[in-house]
Amino acid sequence: MFYTPSSSRLIVSPARRMLWLVGAALLLLCCAAVAVAFRPSGPDPRLAFPRIQGAGGVLPVDPSAELPSTTAVHKLLVDIDNDSSSRRGINARLNTAAKILNLYALAGVPADKVHMVILFYGEGVNLALSDEAYREKYHHSNPNTALLTQLRRADVKMVACGQALGHQSFTLADVHPGVKLALSALTAREELQAAGYGTVPKEQ
Repeated sequence: MFYTPSSSRLIVSPARRMLWLVGAALLLLCCAAVAVAFRPSGPDPRLAFPRIQGAGGVLPVDPSAELPSTTAVHKLLVDIDNDSSSRRGINARLNTAAKILNLYALAGVPADKVHMVILFYGEGVNLALSDEAYREKYHHSNPNTALLTQLRRADVKMVACGQALGHQSFTLADVHPGVKLALSALTAREELQAAGYGTVPKEQ
């Protein structure tokens, strides 16, 4: 870039003009990337919630897909050892429990053929706390309360490890309504497995 002696007119060299164009293009790309990264992501409109609403959404599949038996009894154990929450506020493992119920419902399996137990232990017992106890510990309501209520209404049995609760000085009075107390997760898991309950793998 320089001035000509005769006209003092600003002259931009082709190389400098090319650099400006490249810079402008890169700036536009960066702005687009930021806009995509911070764009609010809503729920997938294809998801269905045939049994548990607002959690564990499932996608319909081709009718030729293999489906679970509608006559067999399905016994499922969902163990939860942490109280971490997803961006939506609910625990990922609780979301898996909801997803399983929705999957069986989507497949047409009667509700009375699906028996589920959720076992809370370790840090996971915090999810089973009532709003009052949770608020006392974390200074806000339990973000999983609505989902716990739905699961209880779906006849899901929920059990909390008495040892884990005791180590935090909590008692049965501090847990969500409907949550039962077990001597320990170790003994409860053994009893459930002996009764034919299979542990649901963690989702990746």
